[in-house]
Amino acid sequence: MTYDLGIIGVGKLGSALGRLALDAGLDVAVADDPSRPLLELVVGSVLPGAHLVDAAALLASSAVVILAVPQPVVAGLPLAQAGDAVVVDATNAWEATDGVRADGPTTAALAARHPELRLVKTLNHFAYADLLADARPSGAPGRRAVAVAGDDADAVAQVAAVVDVLGFDPVAVGMDSAELLEPGGPVFGRVLTASDLRAALA
Repeated sequence: MTYDLGIIGVGKLGSALGRLALDAGLDVAVADDPSRPLLELVVGSVLPGAHLVDAAALLASSAVVILAVPQPVVAGLPLAQAGDAVVVDATNAWEATDGVRADGPTTAALAARHPELRLVKTLNHFAYADLLADARPSGAPGRRAVAVAGDDADAVAQVAAVVDVLGFDPVAVGMDSAELLEPGGPVFGRVLTASDLRAALA
């Protein structure tokens, strides 16, 4: 079976993304630490309709996979199983909670460790709570924009289509702009339209 969207991490960010994706009619798979207490119950109650699978199966069977876990968890994921899937790095460095410094692991470092990945950076430059609050139909006035950073044009286009379905205007940029999306960057935490986002990243 092939899923439209796979989400690794059923925390606050992963749950919000999953809710939007399910509401948009996408076929969604989710994965989390199998030792997490009551995982099946959590997924069934928070994301009814999502398929709970293990991370390896999710990576192997999803068109687009979002990493919605703390950065330290990423290193232990079986990313070699991703195959042709587009992998979205939605993580940020949070020293206070994860012990990861802002100058520590980055998307560039992840790409260097896994050059085989079709990697895109997005969905990390605003709070998870804003996802459900700010999502709007395509064409809605003042629709919030989300930067989609990557150097693989086809991968960026796939992820941009997902971002649009989730309720945001995608703005494609090169991977060299990925660090500008992180905490302390010029767009982090700001509510911007597509034109304003492009200007802020210029």
